[in-house]
Amino acid sequence: MKISGLSCTVAFLACLCLTPAAYADGVRTAIEAANAKFSAAAAKGDGAALAAMYATDGQVMPAGSDPIRGTDAIQKFWQGALDSGVAAVALKTIDVFGQSPTATEVGEYELRDKAGKVLDHGKYIVVWRHSDGKWKLLRDMFSTNVPPPKK
Repeated sequence: MKISGLSCTVAFLACLCLTPAAYADGVRTAIEAANAKFSAAAAKGDGAALAAMYATDGQVMPAGSDPIRGTDAIQKFWQGALDSGVAAVALKTIDVFGQSPTATEVGEYELRDKAGKVLDHGKYIVVWRHSDGKWKLLRDMFSTNVPPPKK
C-alpha cells in the first residue's frame, strides 16, 4: 500500500511539473499560428483583418507615438503602414511567458516592400489575451533596431 501511494504521489507531482511546459508549448503554437495569419493579412494589404486580431480594448504602442487604442484606430494605423509600402511582415517568436488568460510574447520583426527590400527590423513584445477560444493581441509594443540617421 505504501508503494502504491508513493507511486501515485510521484506520478501526480510529475504531471504538475510537466503541465506548464506542455501548456506553454500549446500557447506558443497558437501564438505562432496567429502570427502567420497576421503576416498573411499584411501581405494582402488588409488593415481590417490586422485590426480584427486585436482585443476590442487592444492597443498598438509604436515608438515615437502615443498608444493607438481601439479597433478603428488600429485599422487606420496598420492600413497607413501598408499603404506606405509595407508589403510583408515577418514575425519570429523568441519567448512566450505566462498562462491563460494572458501570455507575453517576445520576438523579432522584419518589414519588407513589394520588391523584397528590408524596410525595417526590430523587436517586439505582445501581451496576448485568450478569450472565446482565440488568442488576441492586447498590447503590442515594438521598436526598430535601425539606428537613426546621423546628423
